[in-house]
Amino acid sequence: MTTRYKILAGILILCVALLIAAEASKPEPINWFPAYGKLDEIPFGTYVFYDQLNTVIDEERIQEVNVPPFEFLLDNTVSGTYFFLNSSVYNDEAEANKLLDWVAKGNTLFIAANAVSETILDTLNLNTSYYTETEALEKRPVVYLSNPKLNKKTAYRLDKDVSTVFFDEIDTLQTTVLGVFHLANSTRNKLLLKPKINFTKTPYKKGTVIINTFPEAYTNVFMLDSINAEYTAKTLAYLPAKGMVYLDQHYKNSKAVAVSPLFIILNNKYLKWSWYTLLITALIWVYFEGKRKQRSIPVIQPLSNKTLDYTRTIAGMYLDKKDNRQIAMHQINHFMEYIRSTFILATDKKDLAFIENLAAKSNVSVVEIKNTIDYIISLKQKVEITEDELIQLNTYIENFKKNHQDGRIN
Repeated sequence: MTTRYKILAGILILCVALLIAAEASKPEPINWFPAYGKLDEIPFGTYVFYDQLNTVIDEERIQEVNVPPFEFLLDNTVSGTYFFLNSSVYNDEAEANKLLDWVAKGNTLFIAANAVSETILDTLNLNTSYYTETEALEKRPVVYLSNPKLNKKTAYRLDKDVSTVFFDEIDTLQTTVLGVFHLANSTRNKLLLKPKINFTKTPYKKGTVIINTFPEAYTNVFMLDSINAEYTAKTLAYLPAKGMVYLDQHYKNSKAVAVSPLFIILNNKYLKWSWYTLLITALIWVYFEGKRKQRSIPVIQPLSNKTLDYTRTIAGMYLDKKDNRQIAMHQINHFMEYIRSTFILATDKKDLAFIENLAAKSNVSVVEIKNTIDYIISLKQKVEITEDELIQLNTYIENFKKNHQDGRIN
């Protein structure tokens, strides 16, 4: 990795680290999800309810049920109270009839939910509806118990806007109204002119069905107010004093147990950002280290041409000795080697055929080549060569090479 890439990677990692630090230092937003899970400590969780339940009901009477009601009620020995708590409890027709058959034997069904199975409501001649307030967007429920012995003058109020469900139809001959609610506006403290029914008790053959359409009464955000906690406890007073209480854990918006291996990490702010940091660092490492690596190729300087230096050295030696004939012989030998390597011609016979072949391959005239070859032959026959003759030899050779190059260009 080059220095430039290392600097860029360092800057990128620093930016990511600063971003993660900024996100991790931000206050965690309030989770208003209606979870209703027994381990959920968020506002609409039910951790406080299940934690304090044994102060109202003896612990040995409580049993949690994690399977669907239809499967649980296959056991004919089950008797007591079946308690459901969630934002909605949608039993299908078969399961709802199974529950009603179980209630008919003298058992109690307690449902705290905004939405209840149509089969159960129709059987009990009940109907629910959502209340909408057009004058104000705020919907702060204020709940009351109908029994004067249980109710207090102080209102039980949830200081949070929620959907409000009430009974718009009841069987007045059979159903007992246990509680009502108003809607309050936080700025004007305005209440409904007529309270709406949200808490009922209806006999069914030998048993009883109790429905509360205000399940928020059992959540953390409601019960952490000590006054509101009284309302929650008093609603449980309508449960039978004896017998088992089966707490449904199947119909829950959230699970009571972790279903993901990363549940603990992702639900802890610091572990979650540590996990994200690890993933981002790994991706950065893969991006830069995964590239094809290659050792730097060293620059190899080409070998210098020593021929010219050698020629100059030798020429200088002969010039110092004034041995023109040796210089001429070297020039002739180099010229013959040039002809052999360039034109692929043998130079042992310098006859007319040789001259014509060389002229054809070099694009130099036959006359010029013949004059050059004749002059070379004449110099070889001399014992001594003058400086002027040496210069003339060089002129012949250079002219040949120059004319050869010009002929190639043309």
